[in-house]
Amino acid sequence: MHEYLAKAAKLTGIELPALEKTSEFSERLLDQFKEGLNKNLSIEGFEKTADIVLLGSIARGEFSSQSDCDYFVLQNGAPPSTTQALIKAADEERERANLAEPGTQGVFGEIVVAANLYESIGLEDDTNRNMTRRILLLSESKPVTLGTTHAGTITNILSRYCSDLLTSDYGKDSQAKVPRFLLNDLVRYWRTVAVDFGTKRWRKGNSQLRLAKLRITRKILFAGPLATVLLAPKRIETNSELEIYLRESLEASPLAQIANLTDSLNRQSREAMKTLLLNYDQFISILSGGKRAVLKRTTGDTESKEVRNECREIGNNIQSSLEKIFFDDPLFKESFRKYSVF
Repeated sequence: MHEYLAKAAKLTGIELPALEKTSEFSERLLDQFKEGLNKNLSIEGFEKTADIVLLGSIARGEFSSQSDCDYFVLQNGAPPSTTQALIKAADEERERANLAEPGTQGVFGEIVVAANLYESIGLEDDTNRNMTRRILLLSESKPVTLGTTHAGTITNILSRYCSDLLTSDYGKDSQAKVPRFLLNDLVRYWRTVAVDFGTKRWRKGNSQLRLAKLRITRKILFAGPLATVLLAPKRIETNSELEIYLRESLEASPLAQIANLTDSLNRQSREAMKTLLLNYDQFISILSGGKRAVLKRTTGDTESKEVRNECREIGNNIQSSLEKIFFDDPLFKESFRKYSVF
C-alpha cells in the first residue's frame, strides 16, 4: 500500500485491509507482467520508441482477480511491426495471467501515438478518447517495459499544461500559480465521464456497477489530481518548479494524493478523511469479493438491493467527506472557490 495511505491510516487510527490486499496483488501482477515480457518478448531496440503501459485499477494498486486488465502500447516513432508485436505480447501476457480483457470502450488494448496526447489538447482533434487516455496516463498508469516513452510523454504533456505560466507575462521565477490549463482539463474529463455515463444509462439501461464506480472510484480519480493542482502555490515557490511538482505528485494514485493531505487538515477534516478512507476500503472489498457479481445483476432480488444500498451509502459518505475537505477546510476553502467552478 502506498506510503501516503499507510501514513493517513496511522494518523486517523484506522486499518485498510482491502486496500492492503489489492495493493499487494497489484504489485505481484505488475512484477509478473514485467518478468513475462522480459522472458518472452524478443523484439530488439524498441525501448526508446515504445512502451507497454498498464492503467486502471492495477496501476492504482486496487486490482483484484475480477478486475479488467487495461493497457495500451504507447509509441513514439516505433515502426508498425514493432507496435504490432508489442500489443500481441501484452495480449499474450494477460492471457497467461488469466486476467480479464481490457474495457470495451476502445480506450484500451490499442496502439496510442504519444504525440497525439500532448499536441492535440483541446479543439476539434482532442476527442473524448484522446483526452481520456491523456488524463489516465497522468493519473493512473504504470509502464511494464523500460518506461522511456511513458516518461517522455508525461513530461511533454505537463510541459504543454504549464507553458502559459512560463511565458514573459509571468516568468518561470515568479510566484507559483495554479495551472489553470491542467485544472480545466481535469474538470472537463470529470464532466465528460459523468455525461458519458448518462448516455450509456439511456442507451443500455441502468448499470449499478457502473453507477457505483462513477460515484466512488471515478470521483476519487478526479479529486486526487484536483487536490494536487489546487495546492501547487502552497507546495512550491515558483513556476519553474511546477512541472517537477506535478510529475512527482501525480505518480501517487488519486486516493494516495488525497490521503497525503491528512496531516495538513484540521480536526473536522481529518474525521472526514477517516470516513472517506474507510468507505473507499469497503467499496474495494465489494469489488474484490462476491458482492461484485451481485452488483452486476439486473434483477431486484433482496441481495441485490442490499448491495446497491450499501454502495449508495458508501457513495454518499465519500461525497460528504469530499465536501468537508474541499469546501470547509482552510487548506482548500479559498482556492476551491476561486478556481474550481468559474
